[in-house]
Amino acid sequence: MSKALIGTVLACVLGSAAYAQGGRGILAHNPANENKPYDKHDLAGIWTRNGSPGGYGGGGTCRDCGDRGYAAKVPPMTAMGKKMFDANKPSYGRLLGSADAAAHPEEDIGRRRAVPPANDSDPYQHCNPMGPTRALIYVDPMEMNVLPDRIIQQFEWGWGTRILWTDGRGPLMDPDLPRWWGYSTGRWDGDTFVVTTTGVDDRTWVDQYGYPHSADMVLEERYRRTAYDVLELTMTINDPKIYTQPWTSELKKFRRLEKNTIKTVDGWAGMLEDVCAPADEVDLFNKRVRDPAGGVIH
Repeated sequence: MSKALIGTVLACVLGSAAYAQGGRGILAHNPANENKPYDKHDLAGIWTRNGSPGGYGGGGTCRDCGDRGYAAKVPPMTAMGKKMFDANKPSYGRLLGSADAAAHPEEDIGRRRAVPPANDSDPYQHCNPMGPTRALIYVDPMEMNVLPDRIIQQFEWGWGTRILWTDGRGPLMDPDLPRWWGYSTGRWDGDTFVVTTTGVDDRTWVDQYGYPHSADMVLEERYRRTAYDVLELTMTINDPKIYTQPWTSELKKFRRLEKNTIKTVDGWAGMLEDVCAPADEVDLFNKRVRDPAGGVIH
């Protein structure tokens, strides 16, 4: 394994640990941006919720960027929702049965039931796509590429690609075939960009704590650019099969990264291709890091 690759793996491991424990760094912010003019309808650029100086590389969510999950308060679940929730085994959060978990009864149980990564059922930990809600709350950067008829969201973590159609089509209600990222349409409501997503594959999780959704979920995202380098987002899930009432996220904030902020050790500028490739995941991470940490020896 190259030194660069070892560094990348270690950064991911340490970043995941800090994220699981709620590490919250200070979001990189340039005071010179405070008075810069900006177009409230221009969402283009690279945006991050990361608290590290460069705005990327694992680690904690910035202090003013919102809760590290979807939302701390969870509405009551239906019987179907509770069954799906109980079946999901996350590796993020406080360890199940630990003194740390017992010391925080104010937190929803979803954040106090983590198992070692070698024993989880997290679809993304096995290199499947995260789906929209989970990708949007993760700390690493997201690039918004604005085209005349669509916005392409590119997520660094997992290198996921999502299309938000802005060509005037309406939301696709009750689609025949669910997709990992669903079917998304966007429109402007004043200075708020509203995205409606349907047909998200129910194998994805709402967030890293294993909260479920059904394929009938209707997700609404509301984006507002409130400063030159600040983008705000709230999301609302309507999924009567799983939750007894709509579930609105806490406010999430992103900071805009200036061009060439992210560079490789070779000086190549642009978001990192942080792909979860099964071959690399098994040979370079699971066998050497994850499984030994969970007590599994090959």
